[in-house]
Amino acid sequence: MELKLIEEGLLKLLAENHYSEGTIKTYKQFWRRLEDFLLEKFGSTEFSMARGMLYLNERCSFLKNYQRETLPQQRVQYLRMVHLLEDYQLHGVLTRRYYAAKNPIVLDGEYLSIHEGFKAYIQTTQCSKNTANHYTRISCVLLDYLRQKSLEVGSIDLAACNGFLSTFSGYSYKAIEQTTCGLRYFLRYLNETSILANSISDKIHMAKMSKQAKIPCVWKAADLKCLLQTVPRNSPIGKRDYAMILTACILGLRSIDLKHLTLDDFDWKRKLLTFRQHKTGKSITLPIPNPVGWAIIDYIRNGRPQVFETRILFVKHMPPFDPIGDENHLQGIISHYMNKAGIKKESKHGFHSLRHTAASLLLEGGTPLEIITEVLGHSSTDVTSVYLKIDIKNLEQCVLPLDFEKEGGDAITIQ
Repeated sequence: MELKLIEEGLLKLLAENHYSEGTIKTYKQFWRRLEDFLLEKFGSTEFSMARGMLYLNERCSFLKNYQRETLPQQRVQYLRMVHLLEDYQLHGVLTRRYYAAKNPIVLDGEYLSIHEGFKAYIQTTQCSKNTANHYTRISCVLLDYLRQKSLEVGSIDLAACNGFLSTFSGYSYKAIEQTTCGLRYFLRYLNETSILANSISDKIHMAKMSKQAKIPCVWKAADLKCLLQTVPRNSPIGKRDYAMILTACILGLRSIDLKHLTLDDFDWKRKLLTFRQHKTGKSITLPIPNPVGWAIIDYIRNGRPQVFETRILFVKHMPPFDPIGDENHLQGIISHYMNKAGIKKESKHGFHSLRHTAASLLLEGGTPLEIITEVLGHSSTDVTSVYLKIDIKNLEQCVLPLDFEKEGGDAITIQ
């Protein structure tokens, strides 16, 4: 498809979705430069993702700088501009790979009333707050997709659902899995409320992939020690961050549970921490190791703002000192200290990787799998067994000797 045709359709959608004149002007300037490049390089303005990436590489060595993490944020936005072209070319809609607060999805008419009904309904279910918010968000994106395609909600079929899911091409398996779950849930709601006559939720399938397929990301002991040493423990925020990181990598708490800890969860006399897991709804009691206990006490006494409106332990350090929001996954804290310590991001090191590291440390210490399951709050040892993949020391003992024959008939044994 010619770049000009794609651009015309996108500009119309950008205007309809209340993008600012400044943003639209920036997009147009970028696409104009891309058009000049296509004419000079290929003699036509026929667009493809490959040609778009070639332009980015020649303009700013995009891939090389992206891998080195030396790419300015402005250059990262160029990738979004190319993605918009590809997504419109493939799907005929304006996709939102990044949530923009200034350009929220705006629904109206039937789409808005159905979304409001689903939003009210899901609050009455047993879904956790995070799951409810996630499914509500997916329903909003789906309804916006249908609106752009001029499809009525009552006429949704399998082709429309597959078309919607195809707009998430390139996302991680986990993101697509969560989107598919949200889509199924919303379709069941439409069916139960007679908005959708046919039940098609059970016809939408995910590719078969075991959750055991991935190897958990864990920290090297040297890197983790370097990270903790980088946290300034003489400042209030540093005391908070140090206590959070140490608690996560020793006790293996999820970030959501860490953010919901209260002052009342700690039994200091018996050195026990008891809290209800946000993901499972089940209570768990853990011993408080001395390093964790003293780090938290130091934060409470010398770092935590004098907040009387909340019993939440870890709070923001700017007025009005609110609890840290559920949408904040604490990735920024880890990234900040990794950059400060000069630790290379060779693999994904989100806050959840500290939970994986806690499991790794327990395994290395010879802790039975059943105990690790209890500490992490897993439903069974089958869930915890994924961490056996990172126990390299014991895995080496499982290697079988291999026998080969060399020329002359002598055997070669490899241990």
